Amino acid sequence: MLSYYFNFLVFAFVASITPGPSNLISLMIGSKRGVFAAIPFVIGSSFSAALVLWLSGYGLVSLFTTFPLAQTIMTWTGALWISWLAWKLFQSTTQHTLSEPQKIVGWIEGVTLQLVNPKTWIMAITVNAIFTAPDAQNSTPLFYLAVIFFFVSTPCLLSWSWLGQAAKLIKSFARWERLTNRSLAALLVITVWFSVFMMQ
Repeated sequence: MLSYYFNFLVFAFVASITPGPSNLISLMIGSKRGVFAAIPFVIGSSFSAALVLWLSGYGLVSLFTTFPLAQTIMTWTGALWISWLAWKLFQSTTQHTLSEPQKIVGWIEGVTLQLVNPKTWIMAITVNAIFTAPDAQNSTPLFYLAVIFFFVSTPCLLSWSWLGQAAKLIKSFARWERLTNRSLAALLVITVWFSVFMMQ
């Protein structure tokens, strides 16, 4: 039983800490306004990811199997929306351009992002296949796994915000801020479209 939870904790940590749209946006907010400004987005993002994980066990994943068009619409809508966020980041040339990033990217954006984030759905499908399959040893109700995922994901995303805040303290950061914004925007686009093509 302990190994079951340990394996899920490792999975949740890897899924949450590795670069993805939510991680990069959290990094951006941290570099603009610090860790505390990123908390609404992080909580919304973690809550939404856990919600997707929980609801995936109630037919949402099978819905995509039955109606492939629904998956296609969700995937492309999410990719285009995240690409738009990347464009806003690309246009940010100084810290004053997004003078109120917590209003631009906050709780609502965090929730919405994960609902249409291909990486989140890949994670949910993986959890259903590995940890809640009928033949999985010590299978745990998906609700408990979703709660665990929330508490693992939140500090992981906050660590990206802290990384952004720490980068801002470097004296030469202001000189490289425009390049950093554009590099993060490009990485955000690459990440989401890579996920899209993985789901095809």
